[in-house]
Amino acid sequence: MSASATKSLESYQRIVMLVHEATGHGVNIMGEGGRILASSDPVRVGTIHDGGRQVMGGHVEEVAIDAATAASMKGVKPGYMGAVRMNGRLIACIGIGGEPAEVKPLQRMAALALQQELDRERLAKRESDLLEDVRRDIGDIAERMQILSLNGAVLAARLGDKGRGFKVVVSEMRELAAQIGGKLVAMERRQGGIA
Repeated sequence: MSASATKSLESYQRIVMLVHEATGHGVNIMGEGGRILASSDPVRVGTIHDGGRQVMGGHVEEVAIDAATAASMKGVKPGYMGAVRMNGRLIACIGIGGEPAEVKPLQRMAALALQQELDRERLAKRESDLLEDVRRDIGDIAERMQILSLNGAVLAARLGDKGRGFKVVVSEMRELAAQIGGKLVAMERRQGGIA
């Protein structure tokens, strides 16, 4: 399982538990094929939810399941569930257990909370990727400065007294490259401590 998929599953479970603690109702998040990915009832994780399967299959946008309907479906309890979309793309289904008319507003709030959490996760990943790109680019610049300073030192040595001024510039370049390298190492340590 990829790191981003694991991160999403952690986000799913966090939202499930927050909604469950706030409402006292059972909560499930379903993925492809109606498979329960996160649940307030851990025994249900990995099982197929027929209502979730209908939503994730694109057959319906939401499903209200009363006690009579639940008895005729596989892996289903009474409740209300609906699609969770990001940028128009169906990414999950979240359901809240209970009397459908009573839990429908809770389900809508839970879907919004899940969308916001996944959007926050996406933005954090984008920021992390951007920082990594910047670190890599700055590291490349520092490395090239180091190489230029070495080449410059060789050239200054060949020029002897005439290369003294050049030697000062080369020395400053080398020092600047070392400072940049030190800042990158410090930045990576801080980033590692945050993650």
